[in-house]
Amino acid sequence: MKRLILAVLIALLLVSFAEGAGKFAAFPTVGVCTGDSVRYRAKPDTKSEIWGSLSLNEKVIVDGQKVIDGETWYEILPKDAQDSAYVYGKYLAPYFDEEAQKSPVHAMVIDILQVYSPYEEYDYYTEYGGEEVKRTYDKSGWLVRVEAWKPGCSFGNDGQDESKNITIGDDVSKLTKLFGEPNMKSDSEYEYTAGTSSLTFKTENGKITRMIYEDRK
Repeated sequence: MKRLILAVLIALLLVSFAEGAGKFAAFPTVGVCTGDSVRYRAKPDTKSEIWGSLSLNEKVIVDGQKVIDGETWYEILPKDAQDSAYVYGKYLAPYFDEEAQKSPVHAMVIDILQVYSPYEEYDYYTEYGGEEVKRTYDKSGWLVRVEAWKPGCSFGNDGQDESKNITIGDDVSKLTKLFGEPNMKSDSEYEYTAGTSSLTFKTENGKITRMIYEDRK
């Protein structure tokens, strides 16, 4: 009897995960595919042209959502397409929890992913300076670390609103202005977290000298 109950509980958990764990509370953000070989299409319609597919646990930038005839579709920026595509909502779950998605640190992390390209060897946002930043990808090809140290290099939304950027050489007071008090702080380092992501800022004489984004999952 106990085995039967356990099996039912596991099945319910798997169904819940397949239907999307948690909630997308802000866009853009990161989503995780909960199925295997899940098709994405040119439009939010099952009859629309198929542009490709996502594998189980594959991560993508999610730019928004649309509800068509009561069904949710998510707009994504896939690795192998120059334009956005759509995935049926049942097969995409948030990578960040709801609290993390609402934080200013999350917004900065998404900007970093967009500017420095979340997908290995596929940079559809901007070229990066080889001497300015170091990018690290995991085995799946997802960006997990960006380190910048050259004067003038920025973390932020790529020039759209410089007041929301953090630039090498900025005063450390800008960090608390944008993000509030850090999760960890020392005389030479400020660290902020959102879910499994962290932003670390090395400081010297009250100025930011090095910036590191890292996905620690």
